[in-house]
Amino acid sequence: MANKAKLLVIGQLHESGYTILADRDDVDLTRLDSPSHEAVAAEIADADAVAIRTFPLGRDLIERAEKLRIVSRHGVGFDNIDVAALNERDIPLTVVGNVNAVTVAEHTLYLMLTLAKRGFAYDKAMRDGDWGFRDSFAATELADKTVLICGFGRIGRGVAKRCAAFDMRVAICDPMVADTVVHADGYTYVEGLAEALPHADFVTLHLPMTAETEGMIDAAALALMKPTAMLINTARGGLVDEAALVEALTLGRIGGAGLDVFKAEPPLPGNPLLAMPNVVLSPHVAGLTVECAMRMAQVTMRNVLDLLDDRLDRDLVVNREVL
Repeated sequence: MANKAKLLVIGQLHESGYTILADRDDVDLTRLDSPSHEAVAAEIADADAVAIRTFPLGRDLIERAEKLRIVSRHGVGFDNIDVAALNERDIPLTVVGNVNAVTVAEHTLYLMLTLAKRGFAYDKAMRDGDWGFRDSFAATELADKTVLICGFGRIGRGVAKRCAAFDMRVAICDPMVADTVVHADGYTYVEGLAEALPHADFVTLHLPMTAETEGMIDAAALALMKPTAMLINTARGGLVDEAALVEALTLGRIGGAGLDVFKAEPPLPGNPLLAMPNVVLSPHVAGLTVECAMRMAQVTMRNVLDLLDDRLDRDLVVNREVL
């Protein structure tokens, strides 16, 4: 068929995403499951559409893509993509919406519970034959603890609902959300971090990485937290000053951290966080259950096809001003 649209997929997507292309003879698919800058630069030159995971799509690559009509992000964050470069050419950037909200919210609770219940420490004690570790009374409860949720979007709302089910006191900090919305859901609204951090037993981040949010949890913020408080980050590593976090954890200024994301991914082998007993880690997998991977792959591909069919869902477009 003449005039096929070239779809370049950068990064490994669940195979279910490709099934919706089966009857599309107007799409020419190119997959780069293990992309390199050189390979992307070569293939993007004649691409009409790009579906992408976490590979950095900078201005240099976007400018090479003279035919590019859409970038479809496999996820909800888009700090790996030069949005300004897309805007200059009126190229829409889409995300997958709320399909990963449940999965990330569940992973957030996993990190909270593992920290609170000292899951790894008790497991190790059992394997080491240290039955007496049960008398350490090291675990704590979620009930009647205060959780500060920074970001009240789809994921933050899911976390709030789950924390409330554990009888936690839920406080919300999000300048983009009206206090009436938070109060309507039965939660406490706080104006800013400085007033809320000293009262929080758990602080969990659910914000995009922007110039305003980068490094928001710095030495000053950590100094305001309780020495028993736990920090959870399933959003973006750059929200946290890792050097300040390492110092706070080392000196006992906070109680622990649960981290799914890091400033550099994968973290360098010498990163002190990898060796800390009061830190629970996972390799940026909060949204990568089997079910969620299937949903994200399908929506990622569907966004491309919807653009080609002139029925793109505006609610999934990041830069709607280009439409």
